[in-house]
Amino acid sequence: MRSWIRNTAAALLACAVTAPAHAGPAIDWDPAYFYAAGATPYSSPPGTQLFIVGTISSFGPPLNFLNPNDPAKEYTFYLSGLTSLGTSTTPIPGFGNAYLATYDPGVIQVYEGSPRDADFGINPPNGTAPSTFTNGTLLLSGTVNSFYTQTNDFSTFMTGNAEGNITWTGGTLLSFVSKNGQPCPSLFTGGLTWLPSVMIPGYLFRHDGKIDLDCPTPSQSSTWGRLKSLYR
Repeated sequence: MRSWIRNTAAALLACAVTAPAHAGPAIDWDPAYFYAAGATPYSSPPGTQLFIVGTISSFGPPLNFLNPNDPAKEYTFYLSGLTSLGTSTTPIPGFGNAYLATYDPGVIQVYEGSPRDADFGINPPNGTAPSTFTNGTLLLSGTVNSFYTQTNDFSTFMTGNAEGNITWTGGTLLSFVSKNGQPCPSLFTGGLTWLPSVMIPGYLFRHDGKIDLDCPTPSQSSTWGRLKSLYR
């Protein structure tokens, strides 16, 4: 048993050990709204363009020095360029159907603006959306890959989810979401609803979502004595 511990400890010492420096929601919002001409919650025809506008409600590390409650500032985001590859339908016996729509890569932009003038309006694009979500200082920009939406025709509250991977490429705060000169892996994720009582005319989905940031740290060394103490 002791030889097994010794061999395991030696292997651990020989390997690089990494841990997340910043892990969890760096950006959070509710609401954001999706719009796409010609699409429905259950169908996104190939070539359909999907757009998302949202107001940011909170920031976590490493962006928690930003204050979305500052009455003189407003934080918004805009996701554009997502082109539908079509929707696939999967029957769920005893329930109904599940729908998966996938998209070509798009671009996400995060802004700090003043005054607080973001306005979803109705039937976008309109006089305020997306324009009032893209005014101000560009804090972050990046590409969004592997984006998809999942919906169904049987959930009581008309819920689903959306998700995509972000690669940050620019903005005044790019260094805050990078490590050793490389952008940190980030995930756009959250729940969708198309419940009529919370929808705005002309929009496809309401989204309660976030961006998770996962910045790795450099390898951390340990000692044989410290490893032995774990087994005493």
